[in-house]
Order: sequence, then C-alpha cells, then structure tokens
Amino acid sequence: MFSRILRAAMALAIVATAVACSNSGDSKGFTLRIGATSVTGTPAGSLGWGDRQGILAEKLKAAGVDKIEYSFFQSGSDVVSALVAGAVDVAAVGDNPALRARSRDPKVVILSLDSINGDNQLVGAKGGPTDIRGLIGKTITAPQGTIRDRTARQLIDAAGLTGQIQVRDVPTPESIAGLSSGQIDATIVSGASAVELQEKGFPIIDSLARHGFGSTGANIALSSFTEAHPGFRDAWQDAVTAVNRNIAENFDDYLHWVADTDGTKFEYVQKSTRVEEFNTEPFPEAGIDQLEAAYNFLNADGSFDNEYSVRDWVGAKS
Repeated sequence: MFSRILRAAMALAIVATAVACSNSGDSKGFTLRIGATSVTGTPAGSLGWGDRQGILAEKLKAAGVDKIEYSFFQSGSDVVSALVAGAVDVAAVGDNPALRARSRDPKVVILSLDSINGDNQLVGAKGGPTDIRGLIGKTITAPQGTIRDRTARQLIDAAGLTGQIQVRDVPTPESIAGLSSGQIDATIVSGASAVELQEKGFPIIDSLARHGFGSTGANIALSSFTEAHPGFRDAWQDAVTAVNRNIAENFDDYLHWVADTDGTKFEYVQKSTRVEEFNTEPFPEAGIDQLEAAYNFLNADGSFDNEYSVRDWVGAKS
C-alpha cells in the first residue's frame, strides 16, 4: 500500500501540504488531494518515496496535476470518510477499508494496487501463549474495520476457533502499551513494530503469511473525479508502477530512508520488508487473488452492505 504503517497510528488527523510540481503556465492544471495514513505527518512508505524522488509529480503531469496536497489520518476508514465527504480526491488505504467502501457505494473506483503480499503478525504477551489455541477464552486487540482486525479474525477462523477468542477494538498504541504491561493477551502488528517486539521477547504466535494469506494496498477515488479527469487513472497507474520499480532498483536506499523517516532501526525494516511487496503492474494476478480472498472472508463474515465482483471492479479479464 502506498502508506505502510510501520509503527503506531497517529492519534489525530494531520493535514500537510506538499508542492510536488509547479506548471505556472498551465491554466488547466489542478491540485490533486491525496489522503493517507502516516506516523510522521509526512508522506510515508512508497508514497513518500515517490514524492521524495519526484516520480509522482513527473508522472502525474500527464493528467494535468500541477500540485499535490496530502492529508493524513488516524486510520484507513478515516481516509475513506474524507474521500466520500469530498475532502480528498484519492484515498491510499489498505484492502479492508477499500473493499468496504465499494460495498457501500458503487461509485468508488479502484485506481490500482500499490502493494501486495503484505503480512501481519499476532504477537502475544511475554510469558503468555505461544500458540493461538492458548488464547481460547482470551482476547486479541485490533482497530475495528482495519486489516489488523481482519487478520485477527482470519487467524482465529484458520485455527477453527471462531467464537472462542474475542477480538476487541483497541487502537494500536494502546494495544502495544497493554501488551507490554501484561494487560492485553495478544494484538496484531506489522512491519518493523513486529520485529522490534519479537526482539524484545514478545512471541510471534501466528501470521497471515503462515497460512498463505496476504494483504494489499489499494488506491481508490470516486467516479465523479475520474470522469472529470479521464486520463488520471492511467497516469496514476503509471506513477505507482514507476515508484515501485524505482524502489526495487534502489531497495537498500529505500529501506534506510524508511528507517530514518520512521525513527526505527534499519535491521527491523530490513527483516520486515520484501521486494516482492512492490508490484510493478497495477493489478498483478497475485494481488487480485489476495484482494478477492479478503473480499470473500469479509463477505462471509457479514461485513459488507452489498455484494459485488472484485474482478469486475479492478477490470480484470476472467
């Protein structure tokens, strides 16, 4: 996903503006408003790298974008709310909020996937269970409506323990604090945070990857925006894939930048990030499969207002 949460989410929405490029002579240019999550209040993950390298600005010129503004929020669901309210033009979020948004409104358009093969870990308290069955009668915490929430429920389901372990809606910062104090049995984390906790002696009980599951990052907009800017979707896809190719070609530099930006250790980022996460096609088959698997789980779980075809939504050929 353009925005990868490597540590705890921000407590409040932060709005920041960054001028990506300036074409003062082009009166037809427009300002693109991107909504995302960020720990630092600056563009993070591949979004941040694309901004830093000037790739986003350069590629989006083709669609008439002469300026980019970023708004940062606590969660992906908050980003989607801003999109629906007309406060941002593009929402860079995880697959959970994107899929839910489309179930509520058929006018939600998916522009691209910006990451695939994402993993989340179930981390337990020190001295606590090291197997998910040890959590029977206990709770797992995760912010409701997020990939972490889905991860908790997917892992419970995969273990055949549905109804035997409770998933409680607790923000990630409070979850990690509660885990450290022994007040929380287990929580879902990802990226460098999971590696750091493991290094400190917190057991990794389970993960999406152990079961062949994965998460994706999705970029969505409203059809009213894409209809007003008919060349935008192609330009956005060109930008996303160009950014990801650049990351793959400069992987160590990217990892060092992430570590510096997020204030964590390089080795934590290195251990938790794989080049295979950065897709160089807008909708790679593996990513579509992961998105569809997430849809199927959420739909079976009763999370959607309306059913739809993921493959039709992304425009994939059967």
